[in-house]
Amino acid sequence: MTTYRAIGLVMWRELLERGLSKSYALSWLFLAILVGAGIAIPGFFGDDGSVRTYRVATVGAESVGQGELARSTAPGGPGSYRIDLTKSTDSDAAAAAVAAGSVDAALVGGGNVEILVSRDTPYELESALRQAVLSYQVQHMVATGDVSERAVPIISGEAVRTVNVEPEYDADAAAEDRQFVISQVALVLLFMAVMTTGSWVLLGVTEEKTNRVSEVLLSSLRPWQLLAGKIIGVGLLGLLQFGSIAASLVIAVRLVLDITLPEVDAGFLAVTLIWFVLGYLVYATGYAAVGAIAHRPEDAQNAAFPLMIVTVAGYMIGILYVSGNPDTVWSTVLTLVPVTAPFVLPVRAVSDSVTLWEQLAAFVLMIGFIVLLIRVAGRVYAGGVFNYRTRIKARQAYRSAEF
Repeated sequence: MTTYRAIGLVMWRELLERGLSKSYALSWLFLAILVGAGIAIPGFFGDDGSVRTYRVATVGAESVGQGELARSTAPGGPGSYRIDLTKSTDSDAAAAAVAAGSVDAALVGGGNVEILVSRDTPYELESALRQAVLSYQVQHMVATGDVSERAVPIISGEAVRTVNVEPEYDADAAAEDRQFVISQVALVLLFMAVMTTGSWVLLGVTEEKTNRVSEVLLSSLRPWQLLAGKIIGVGLLGLLQFGSIAASLVIAVRLVLDITLPEVDAGFLAVTLIWFVLGYLVYATGYAAVGAIAHRPEDAQNAAFPLMIVTVAGYMIGILYVSGNPDTVWSTVLTLVPVTAPFVLPVRAVSDSVTLWEQLAAFVLMIGFIVLLIRVAGRVYAGGVFNYRTRIKARQAYRSAEF
């Protein structure tokens, strides 16, 4: 049997056995209820049902029509918003009104429209105005039959430009703030995924050791193959669970709460996802090794306590220290340490504090560490899985392993 086939069979076994178990279904239901409660509770206690009023200034006759379309399409229901329009004499007066806070935004121009905003302008208002302007332009083009060279910029959205009236405002800083929030959410999700799926791996290995299923499996598989298949299978189940919950949360926020989510750089999301997966692999492998040296499920959590401390420490370092000190020498060092890199690198990537060579070096070190860890954990697994009487130390399990 080839290595890939062996790992694939173990992975498929984990997907079927654990994916169809009651505990997996109950944990999925619990997370769904938790997310649903997080959305519903603010609606009962945090929202008094009032309607937010956004004030928009218009400059020019065509901007009035675009503003009227935005006002007519505003939800206006309890907990949502409505738009009030006011006319302004010229673009300078409108910009001054936006900067002073007397209006929330302004529409200036006819063909090529400028949406004047400030740093306090709600994103949902900016998005609503942009959509209304583009819809108005398309409707006008269809009604007049004037399909000219302006059709391309209108359809592509280039006919609308957002201008911030505050000179000191930095759009890149706003995008960085949004990505910082995403990085913090990613750290929380990684911590939850490691603690949840890590416990699945831990208890799964300990239960198979107790009922001696592992003896049957190891008669045909090498220990590290069994370990790798189990980690990948449980990881896919965890990714499916957390991914579906995250997708449901995004849909609920967008449709139920009618909140337009801001754009986030695709490269940053890719970096976050990569280190999310690598972080899971490191910690799940450690939990599997710990499960092999515990002699019964009741003692598994106690045996895994040091690893839990490392997990919590990595999370606290990333969210408390590195987020506020991304450029220090210690942050650079922690980026290259495999057990802390998953919690550190996404936070540093937000502020462009991590260089390309640091990312590449951290990635290479992480891959090498994972390969070595799986090999070592497989040997510890082989030495500890046949010990049924008492818990043994990891060093003893490693030395007593036979291949």
